[in-house]
Amino acid sequence: MAREAGLEVFSEEELEPFEEYPEGFLPAQGSETLPRTLYATIPTIASFRQMLSLWRAHQRDETAPNGAAPWWEVFDLLLELRPWGPEDRLGEDARTIIEDRLAFTPDDDQISIEFEIWPTESAAKRKKWREEVELRVASRAGTILDRSSISETGFVYEALLVELPCMAVREMLANPNDINGLASIEGIQFILPQTIGQALPNGSDKAEDDNALQGTFDENAPIRVALLDGTPVAAHRALDGGVVIEDLHDLVPLSPVSQRYHATAMASLILRGDLQADGAPLTDTRLISVPVLIDQESGAETAGNRLFVDIVHTTLMQLIGTDEPVAPDIFVVNFSIGVRDGHFAGRISALARLMDWWAATEGLLFVVSAGNVGSLVLSRTTTTAVENADVTSRRMNIRGAMRNTIFNRTLLAPSEAMNVLTVGALSLDLTHHASPQQAGIFKLEDDGEFVPQVTSAVGLGLKRSIKPDLLEAGGCLEVRARPYGHDVKLCSVDRSSRTGLVTASPPGQNAIQKSRGTSPAAALVTRSLLRAAESLTGEGGPYEGRELTRFQNALLTRALAVNAARWPQDAIDLYEEERARLGKNQHLRAKEEVCRYFGHGYLNNLLMCESPEGGVTLVGLGKIRKDGAQIFRMPVPPSLSGEKLPRSMRVTLAWFSPVDTSRAQYRLAALKAATINEPNDEDDGNWGFDMKSDGLDENIIKRGSVWSKRLKNRVQTIPEFDEGANIPIRVECRDASGGGLSPDDDISYAIVVTLQVETEVQFDIHQEVEQELRVRLS
Repeated sequence: MAREAGLEVFSEEELEPFEEYPEGFLPAQGSETLPRTLYATIPTIASFRQMLSLWRAHQRDETAPNGAAPWWEVFDLLLELRPWGPEDRLGEDARTIIEDRLAFTPDDDQISIEFEIWPTESAAKRKKWREEVELRVASRAGTILDRSSISETGFVYEALLVELPCMAVREMLANPNDINGLASIEGIQFILPQTIGQALPNGSDKAEDDNALQGTFDENAPIRVALLDGTPVAAHRALDGGVVIEDLHDLVPLSPVSQRYHATAMASLILRGDLQADGAPLTDTRLISVPVLIDQESGAETAGNRLFVDIVHTTLMQLIGTDEPVAPDIFVVNFSIGVRDGHFAGRISALARLMDWWAATEGLLFVVSAGNVGSLVLSRTTTTAVENADVTSRRMNIRGAMRNTIFNRTLLAPSEAMNVLTVGALSLDLTHHASPQQAGIFKLEDDGEFVPQVTSAVGLGLKRSIKPDLLEAGGCLEVRARPYGHDVKLCSVDRSSRTGLVTASPPGQNAIQKSRGTSPAAALVTRSLLRAAESLTGEGGPYEGRELTRFQNALLTRALAVNAARWPQDAIDLYEEERARLGKNQHLRAKEEVCRYFGHGYLNNLLMCESPEGGVTLVGLGKIRKDGAQIFRMPVPPSLSGEKLPRSMRVTLAWFSPVDTSRAQYRLAALKAATINEPNDEDDGNWGFDMKSDGLDENIIKRGSVWSKRLKNRVQTIPEFDEGANIPIRVECRDASGGGLSPDDDISYAIVVTLQVETEVQFDIHQEVEQELRVRLS
């Protein structure tokens, strides 16, 4: 309606309702509800005055003047009309972070601040507003460190990174409404602390590895994966021949070789996995490393004089976006980087928007670590009580503490992005470590349990979508319990040689380290994606001998990963606990709570590359448009007809949705699958095998850009099928934004279906389906 009234809508944000406030949290001014929708527009001053006059007339219940009826339709939806002001540009979260960075800093020192300009498509407006910011910064003895102006179809970003005297920033915070102040500039959308991407070493002291490594890398293999991180030690014997470093931003000389921990570990895990549990090199790909961070003793960080969003965008442009791309064959980007203090609070970050745009436009699959969060405070207890508690009691206390501090443990940007694969970490090693534990150090889980690391950031994502998408082993996390006033603080043991994933390490060619956290978990998922892509086109694969496009590789492997994720028993136990805690008729919220920690589940790597025992996995590709539908026909194994067998089925769709930040419904395209044949048929929901939903509800799986439904029946007889029968799986596409999706947009997608008999049988379902498909193709 706002557009029909002639406004250029820059952003429309739908704020999520709070169903349960954590301990100690109350809405502002005692309100019981929070505003749901904010329309942000910037008309001219004259047009705003006219609009304000109309608004006042509407508030007096006057009839709309001639030609103003569209305005009355807009006003009927509004609670308040006011210009975008300092309190909007300088939000409470940003203010708090800036104040923390200012603490104990002299007035004459400098601090870096980012100014994001309204993302209008008008280059002239953006230039005018940028120049006004530059003038006011100069008047306060500030310096422009970096500028970014990105104007692509579907993504606009205009920003300045400035260095200001601390006194000037303190004045802005103290009096944001000053008409001549920085926060009152019309063209500013947000004033933010500098976006600092960081990757912590989180490893043990290095040691020498005398074990022989399996195989070598093919130096002529295509480059299919990009690592955006610090600088790896490419000459390490675990990486030699598999890594190409492209120093697009002149950062390599700034990273001492002895400090190149993080990128070296990530490259090692991608190319060889855990060096003790696996160690086999990828045979069909090499890795290109583009340093976007500077390695130092405390970890890797972004350059202090650059806008991180601009660094990432220019990196991707040079890799695949020019007429002479540096790495045209890449389809997956490993991004084990989190933004410091960048906790997701409902508003998607510019970096996440950038990744969503690249995914939808170019078919890049970003694998992003969910982020690592800090220590956890357990209230009203003692270190002795915590150390001596049994695992069940300790876990109940930890879950309560995490619920009460949920706003400080949310996803770190850019892992909230809709089109990326967000990875959380299980407290799990891939090799057995038998060294004795030191006094005061303990694990939070029993051996064999699949529990998220207590430091792994939790979801949900944008519009309560499932985030993280899945979990992977992130190394066994040990903790110490330390007194904290009348409470206890659980602190992770970051440097330990007892636990963790075994990776390459600087500085020498044989050094190894132990790595823990969401970063190594994401790297292992990237490795699984690359191996799955190889199996798709390799001998015996469904696309044997074919060269898949970037979009096809990205979507197929993304769908396979989610389809291969399983809730472990610990997730099911958590669901039952949440149902008991929340009370009757709260099963949906209970499942959402499980998704915060487990997403779709723990990744079963074998199921990405082969069918399960007693089952078959089918994959497919397609393109679809708004309100369109396509039908895939899954052959029915003849031996199943009329048999009383426990069976399960999983159907997963993955697509890269176009996005529009000017709409509250940021995601434009929503896909789903149904068991119907013709448009007038009804979906009975049992998928032809008399099965019902087992796992996540439709209301949860429909929110993101992956749709994955699981069904099961353990006791009833399978219906009888005629020879040559098949199950129609109808893929449908709708506009999820209320008008933003063009009917001319092709939405590429992948579908993965797994049918499994969960008992030993004398026949081979995989072979029967394969034979039926051969008959169809002949």
